[in-house]
Amino acid sequence: MHIFDIYHHPKYGDEAVRRGFSWQAFLVPSVWAVRRGLGWTTLFLVAASTLMFDVAELAGLLADWPALKVPVLILMVIVVGALPGFVGYRWHAAHLREEQFEHKCTIVANGRRQAIKAANDDRYVQDVRIAANLDIF
Repeated sequence: MHIFDIYHHPKYGDEAVRRGFSWQAFLVPSVWAVRRGLGWTTLFLVAASTLMFDVAELAGLLADWPALKVPVLILMVIVVGALPGFVGYRWHAAHLREEQFEHKCTIVANGRRQAIKAANDDRYVQDVRIAANLDIF
């Protein structure tokens, strides 16, 4: 079970944003940002990913040891992916707020679709709002 914040836009409907660590944003940050529609963040992450491969290549050339590229690249993936992994969902939520989405409720569900479906069920949302206000989650 995961915690989702549900955002609503009168024209575009509901969007669910999960809380916590994003493995997709950690492993493939620029692809994740493109899928979420994060314009400037996408450009930043593409530049960071490109720079990451360039640094690994340069480290291998400077050390005269081509096998050094792999551990340097793994280290760079961890460094570059850590920020999007930990704050990616907050970036997505901030982007939705900029696009005039309003926070509707917080839902505990197995997936995005289930969270959006539950957000539209008044009985479920009322119980979750009470629980969320008590900081049980």
